[in-house]
This record gives sequence, C-alpha cells and structure tokens, in this order.
Amino acid sequence: MTAPVAFAESADMPPPPRHFVPEGPRLTLGTLVGFVAVVVAAFGVRAIGLVRGFELWLDEMLYARLGQSISMGQLPNLPDGPFLLHPPGYFLVEGAAISLFGISGNSMDLVLQLRWLNAVIGAVSVGLAFLLVRKVSTTVAAWVLAGVLMIEPFVLRNNSRVFLETLGMAALLAGLLIIVALMVHPQARYRPAKLLAAGLLLGYAVLTKDVYVLGAVAPVVAATVWRHTLRVRDALWILPATAVPYTAYLGVLALNGLLGAWIWAKTKGVRRMAGIEQTTGFNEAGAPSLVDRLLDQLGQFGSSYVLLAIGPVTGVILSFSRVAGRRLIGLTAVMFGLFGFYSVAFGTLEEQYGYPVLFAGAVSAAVCAVELVERRARLRTPVILFTVAFVALALAVGLRTLVTIDNGFVQVRSWMQENLPADARVSVSNSTGEVAFEDDPRIGVWPSAPLMQENGANYIITQELPTSLGYGYARPEMLEWLKDNGEPLFAVDGPTNGSTVLWEVDDATLARGAADNVGFPSATYESER
Repeated sequence: MTAPVAFAESADMPPPPRHFVPEGPRLTLGTLVGFVAVVVAAFGVRAIGLVRGFELWLDEMLYARLGQSISMGQLPNLPDGPFLLHPPGYFLVEGAAISLFGISGNSMDLVLQLRWLNAVIGAVSVGLAFLLVRKVSTTVAAWVLAGVLMIEPFVLRNNSRVFLETLGMAALLAGLLIIVALMVHPQARYRPAKLLAAGLLLGYAVLTKDVYVLGAVAPVVAATVWRHTLRVRDALWILPATAVPYTAYLGVLALNGLLGAWIWAKTKGVRRMAGIEQTTGFNEAGAPSLVDRLLDQLGQFGSSYVLLAIGPVTGVILSFSRVAGRRLIGLTAVMFGLFGFYSVAFGTLEEQYGYPVLFAGAVSAAVCAVELVERRARLRTPVILFTVAFVALALAVGLRTLVTIDNGFVQVRSWMQENLPADARVSVSNSTGEVAFEDDPRIGVWPSAPLMQENGANYIITQELPTSLGYGYARPEMLEWLKDNGEPLFAVDGPTNGSTVLWEVDDATLARGAADNVGFPSATYESER
C-alpha cells in the first residue's frame, strides 16, 4: 500500500484525512480492469435503449448535418450558410466517424447511426468518472458512482442522442483526471507535459460547447487563489494550453473571412443564454411552466432532480476539504451549479444545459459522501442509508427509461414506406418532422385544413404533446379537429411527444375544415415559412 503524501502546497495547510490513502502514481492492473469493465458495462446499458428509445430531436439532425459537412472537407455549415453558434469540437469527431465508417443517408439515418458514437463516448465518460473518484476517495465510492451513471436517466438521455455535451464532458473529465493525479502525486515524472495535455483536453471540452469554460477554466483559475488548491505555476502550464484549440479555430475562421460572422453569432448566442433574448427554453414568454414540467417528469427523472439539487451543495462542502484534488472537483461542481441556478432564474433554460451540472454534481456527491464520513464518523450510517435509497431510485427510473419505447418518427416512417401509395401527400406539423422527412417528395409542411386542401394532402403527422403546448407549426385546435374528423391510420405513444399519429382526412371533410379555416395560421408557421 502506498504511503500518504502531501496534498497541499503550503506548509500551513492541514494534512489529508487519515482514512484516505491515495493510489500510486502508476495505473494499476486492477484499476485498469475496473475502468475497462465500467466502460463495457456502460456501453452495454446504452445499447439496450439506443435502437427503440429516445425520440428524434431537431438539434440532432442539424448536428449530424454539420458533421457530414466536415466529412466533405468543409467548414461546419447548413443550407443557410456557415454554422458559428457552437464551436466545431463535436462536429470534427462526427466528421471523422462518418468518413471512417462510411456513414451515409438522410438526416434521420445519420442520427440513428451517429448515436452509437455518443454511446461510446458516454460510456468512456462513466469510466473516466470512475477513475477520478477512485483517485481522490475510495474504490467503493467509485463503483457506486459508476453504477449510478451507467443507468441514470438524464445521463442516458444525453449519451443516447447526438448532443454536444457528451463529448465535452468526456474531455473535461480526462483533463481533470490528469490534474488531480498530479495533485495527489506532485513528484510524478513529466509533470509539465502532463499539465499541457490536461490543458489541451480542457480546451477541447470548450471547443465542443462554450459553456464548458465554466468547468475547464473557471475552476482552474479559482483553484490558484482558493486554499492553495493549485500551484500558480501549474496553472500557467494548463491555461495557455486550454486556449490552444479555440485559438486555432478562430484562426481558421479568420483565414476564411468569418470572424465578423462569428462575433455576430456569439453575441446573439450569449444574449440568448443570458436571458436577454428569450426565444427558447422554459423562461420564454408563453413557454410551459417549469414546475409543471418537473412534476410531469418526476417519475422519469426523479434521481436526476436529486443530483441537480445536491450536486452544487456537495461542491461547496468539498471546496473546504483537506485534499486538494477534492477541492478542485468541488469548485467544478460549484461553477456548474451557479450556471444552473442562473439559467433557472434568469437565463435560457434548456434541458441540455442540465447535463454538465448533473454530471459534475454526481462526481462531487460521490466524493463528498466519503469526505463526510471521514470528517464525522457518526454520519456513516445516514450516508449509507441515503446512498442505498438513491441508488434504488436511480435503478428504478433508469430501468424504466431503458424499457420505454420512444421512437415515433422511426415507426411512422417504416409504416408509411410499407403502406402509403407513392402519390400520397402528407403534411408534417413541426420542424423536426420537416427535417426528418425532407427527402420524401410526398411530404410537405401544410399544417392546417386550408393548406392541406390547397396542396392535395389527405394525410398529416402530428405529435400530441408539443402541439398541445403550442410548439410546432400546427395549432392545438388543429389537433382537436383531427381527433373529431380524421381517421388515425397509425399511432405510437412515447414520453417525448406523447402520441405520434398519422391521420387521414377524406376530401369532403377536408373541404369543410378548409372552409372553416381550421388550424390556420400558427405563429410558428408564419415566423418560419
């Protein structure tokens, strides 16, 4: 067993807790086997629900297109021009995967294949979290955290879709792991090279999504002044390296004359994220109530809400730990927690924003459990009881997520391919359907009775939940009219969209609806057409 080493830079800092004995500086065979086992198991769990769960999202198809553009040697772009709202870190990996594996097809096909890429990255993230917690606490805590992250429903939701946050978190965890390992073993060989590598990984996290600056840069800066957590000279190796990936990206934009467009896109994005411009999210005017949404999804994301609530609190506790690596983990959770609080109170609160808050909070909570027991032995039983109850909750809601069928768009496409005539005319009712079926000449955007009649469409695809909440091209009254006057040819239920239904409306009924101007126009349709 390796003897304890000093964790604080200055002599006036207290020694680490006597219960904590760190691993050696080298990766042991047992730890490596544990990492591989965690990654394989986490990928296996994700593979279960990947085929039939997790309904298609518009953002996924746009991100898949951006990766496809990179695979063709272009800068990330969509039909309306260069895409500069998000940096290209994830799209670069997508492009490499598309080229390497020969991925092709329409937007829906690309998404369904690229989801496997995120499942792999998500599984690696769970493995990296296992290593990070093992480095600064106990093997038991690391295994408990890995088990939770394997099946936690909000983590599964992100890892199973073509979202940017999964890769960003993987890069962030890898960078933090290197830094924490060097804190635990300050005499490790090749220290400057390792610090540079950590900085590059943290920088790549920011290159996937700008918000990761809160976990990649802010905690490193704070750690230099907070309780001697990080040596200033170490930060001077890390921070310049962190800037390298994004600086290279900006250089490419400058060479292509796009810096002005990037500044415009970022300014608009920052205003939106800060809540100055509310065009999406739960704080948008007319958006559904956040409290109602949370209550509706309590049975689906109960464990996620617990982690979102306790994560920043455990971060504050860890920031006062005697172990420097724990303090850095705590500062990371605090930074993301502050971002989460701001988003709820003032900013553009979108569901994807919760992923880094939750993941960093989960890592912090696992280490904090060990910290609390070390500080106060009498807390051992309450901590164990809470952990057992929480793991049971995560297992229950996670298993429910895995067995839930939620792929309405895929099922509707299959049914139409097998049953609808080649000359059928079908309307979609939201932007997700528009992009998903863009290569099908039978399908268009005619989400009202007058538009359906004008374009000879006797069929329409609706998604009950978003339409009833006022999202999409169709008005809620159009859905009610279809229930009374249309014939549902095919229907499938799922937690994301409620009932996805393909309706048929005969000519006479459609003519009466057009005469009554049913469903026309919707504000979303008018603004986007």
